[in-house]
Amino acid sequence: MLLAVLVGGIFYESNLVKTSLNGAKEYCYQIEIAAQNNGGIVNGEVASLVDNMQSYWDKKESQLCFFTNYKSIEQLGIEIVRLKTYIDEEEEIEFFTSLEIIKHYTENFEYFVGSNIHNIL
Repeated sequence: MLLAVLVGGIFYESNLVKTSLNGAKEYCYQIEIAAQNNGGIVNGEVASLVDNMQSYWDKKESQLCFFTNYKSIEQLGIEIVRLKTYIDEEEEIEFFTSLEIIKHYTENFEYFVGSNIHNIL
């Protein structure tokens, strides 16, 4: 019985991590398209998408913290906050660098975010 609960928890955690990271990655692509279509990062659509991504990630991060080690995922939230700062400061190069870091994390974190066995038990 305990083994079934652990296996079920691991599959749930794996699916949650995968869908959460894919959602964040999709926001990155939407932000890139919006910036390209609007001539830069200083516009309402990009700012709105970054706000939406931050809201999305805050919800997902709180769910992920139950199953995963928090240190494994906190960097993504930090980079999202940096995006907002770079919009305010009109630093386009740093903005896109931070966006690439977020995409890198979303593409690779799935393999590094391990189950926190203390949380599952």
